[in-house]
Amino acid sequence: MSPASTAWWPLILAGLLAALALWLNQLTRPPIGDGDGGFGHDPDLVVENLVATAFDSQGHPRYTLSAARMVHYTDDDTTTLEVPRFEQQVPGAPAIRAAARRGLVSSNGDHVHLLDAVSMTRAAHRGMPELVLTTDYLHVTPEAESMRTDKPVRLRQGTSWLAAESLYFDAKARILDLKGGVEGSYEIQR
Repeated sequence: MSPASTAWWPLILAGLLAALALWLNQLTRPPIGDGDGGFGHDPDLVVENLVATAFDSQGHPRYTLSAARMVHYTDDDTTTLEVPRFEQQVPGAPAIRAAARRGLVSSNGDHVHLLDAVSMTRAAHRGMPELVLTTDYLHVTPEAESMRTDKPVRLRQGTSWLAAESLYFDAKARILDLKGGVEGSYEIQR
């Protein structure tokens, strides 16, 4: 070996060690997220056996939301609910109760999605029997006082019933729109 080639060996060895160190560093580094800003779809808050009550300005309960489990996610600011139950009691109006196996609430609470075995009941009122709505999916917009589903739905009041493939209900405008294979039976209450 010539004296010039022996001078390069330490540099070659140092270069190989640097390359090995970079390669090992890449192997041990956690994977970079897919544009999630460092936030995966991991919960930041979990509540077991939730019971939350909202009150009006006079201190009277407006509604109660309960769930076996509530999970909030940071990345999209959504909340999931397991076995959600909702009850609204407004003075002078019939109580409204809703239940499902699962629920999803949007970041600002404007949209509530009830999923799987959804049941909504309006209590008997002014001589009318209770009204029960059942479906597998219900999208509720609380502030707009509206709800919709594109899944088969069934309404029952006493012995009368209606069934359809989709439903839109606007409580403020007093509109009930049923579409797709609508059928039913209405019996006069005596």
